[in-house]
Amino acid sequence: MNSAGPERRDPRRGPLGYYWFITFEHASDLHSLTEELRQAIDTTYFAPVSTNGLHLTLDRIAYINECTPEQLDSIAAAARRACKNQPPFSMMFEQLGNLCGAIGFKVSPAERVRGLRDELRSATISVLPEAPIKGSSSDPHVTVAYPVGEDLSAMAAATADRMSTMVRRVDVTVSEAVMVLLERRRHGYWWKEITRIPLGK
Repeated sequence: MNSAGPERRDPRRGPLGYYWFITFEHASDLHSLTEELRQAIDTTYFAPVSTNGLHLTLDRIAYINECTPEQLDSIAAAARRACKNQPPFSMMFEQLGNLCGAIGFKVSPAERVRGLRDELRSATISVLPEAPIKGSSSDPHVTVAYPVGEDLSAMAAATADRMSTMVRRVDVTVSEAVMVLLERRRHGYWWKEITRIPLGK
């Protein structure tokens, strides 16, 4: 066994498909907190997420090459109609935890996040009845560092616990959802924005 670091993962790379996200480009308080946390993360074991890479995954729309641009347009139109009934809401960040080996924030109120997800999911299914929606039952979360090796859940939990004293409550207003084309790149993600869906408009 190599004691110098973890056994490196070889995650699948390249385009993954189309997804619904919440993104945080303008959340300056969240950016500041995340930058502070980055300084306490051991990059031998974890790859910190840049501030412009922070996101919350709401749902999967379709795998790559399994829907057309016209279908995506129709899904977006259905989502705009549905989200007129979803007013903007405040999302709270105040608890770090182990996310299956990653480190991230568990956000609240979970029921508002799930309500938005359900509206977007209904819009997706109205156009793609067999859409490969995500089956995860995990709590809504925003990852701040991904594991670079295998079997790092215990270390992620210990790191999150150690950094908990650095965490102060941050509130972020969520006023839109984003349709993206998602791509895996090494120990993180990159995405291309397709369209934005305003809430309550």
